[in-house]
Amino acid sequence: MPRVKSNLVWVAVVIALQPQIAQAQGDMLDADGIAEAIVSMTSRVWTGPRTPAPDPVTRPRSASRSVGSAYALLRVHADPGVSRRSMRIALSALEQARGRLDAMSWPWPISDGDLGGGPDLDLYLSGALPPGAYSDGMAFWSYLDRASTFAVISPATPEGRLEACATAAYVEALLMSIDPAEARTWRRATAAWLTWELTGQFGCNDALPDQQAEPYRSWVAGAAGDGAGGALLLAYLSARHDAVPARFVRDVWGLASQRTWEGVGLRADPDLWSAIETAVGRSGDRLVDNIEELAVLRWFVGRPDRADSLVAFLDRDAMVPISRAMKRLPTRVVASQPLATFGSAYLIMDASTWGETRRIRAWLQGEYGVHWSFVAVQLDARGHEIRRIAAPHSGTTPRAYLPIELDEATQTLLFVVTNLADGLPDADEPDVSKRAFELIIDRSDP
Repeated sequence: MPRVKSNLVWVAVVIALQPQIAQAQGDMLDADGIAEAIVSMTSRVWTGPRTPAPDPVTRPRSASRSVGSAYALLRVHADPGVSRRSMRIALSALEQARGRLDAMSWPWPISDGDLGGGPDLDLYLSGALPPGAYSDGMAFWSYLDRASTFAVISPATPEGRLEACATAAYVEALLMSIDPAEARTWRRATAAWLTWELTGQFGCNDALPDQQAEPYRSWVAGAAGDGAGGALLLAYLSARHDAVPARFVRDVWGLASQRTWEGVGLRADPDLWSAIETAVGRSGDRLVDNIEELAVLRWFVGRPDRADSLVAFLDRDAMVPISRAMKRLPTRVVASQPLATFGSAYLIMDASTWGETRRIRAWLQGEYGVHWSFVAVQLDARGHEIRRIAAPHSGTTPRAYLPIELDEATQTLLFVVTNLADGLPDADEPDVSKRAFELIIDRSDP
């Protein structure tokens, strides 16, 4: 053991002296280079996916006026035509958001090195760039992958939306700072959800009603509002898995954060999808079961009164549409719109269609290459759920069957079909799992 200890001390001394020796000899290998060399000799070479680092963007030069916070490292810059009142509203929104984020233990964005005139996180009310979060470049001195960032919102943003828009822009900049390898769509979805937690509004646009209006969309990469529609998924996961309010989403972002030691681009795995699946699995739950439950829950938004806080919060303008109303038995329905990964379709049948029949059979035939969820929900005259039955998720053969015993109080039979894909999606890649399906519904034999 003494020899091992002395060897370790010797290695440490060599590492400490090497930058000075290399500099004296004109050798450009510095301490970081030595660390990389040691890692390359002792660790397996990374062979996982990579993603480009965010491109550095020049900050708006037209934003010549600014106001800073007396309470936090926050500053608002604005084009000459923006009113002082709008700047104050935006700054107040940032201060409120940062205070709440501190209480939730969210980290601060990394310092920008005074690029905005000081160490503050800078928000620009400027038309020089489209609204969003932007990078100044990677912070290579940080242990984990981090980026210096700033945020931009339109100078024409109405005062009534300034609070939500400033908050969403700040959160996007924060998320890019703490994990620059994550997809923009995930930042948009998380910013919209966190803005709801902080202000009561789902981000800066109407992405959530748009997402509900087209439930065949995927949840993140193909979600409405360039990903912001995925906020509903995060709201559901947060409500289902939080031991402390808003902790689940914060922690999965932490799980996805990583360090790229070598090569070109940033390590793209684990991403947020894999972090969520891991976190959900550790709770004894399954992500695909969560996706199925959310698919059913979406139906009730804007319809009957429900105890679910998420459903109760959303208005009737966020109702999912009926994909098809079936008027006869037997019937065969072919989907007119393929479902993207985790997208759903909603088909209904009224009691007048089955009459005195008390038993119905339903078959799902989906296209190959993905797994399918198939659920039947019985609703009473007020649209409240009486009971439901779910088929086991389909395997390599994309078929499912439901034998349905109809309750006497059932007035509507709702069928929910969801594409469960064949593995986790990748928010950085196009969705290649869009699939169509067909249903056959008939009476059971006496």
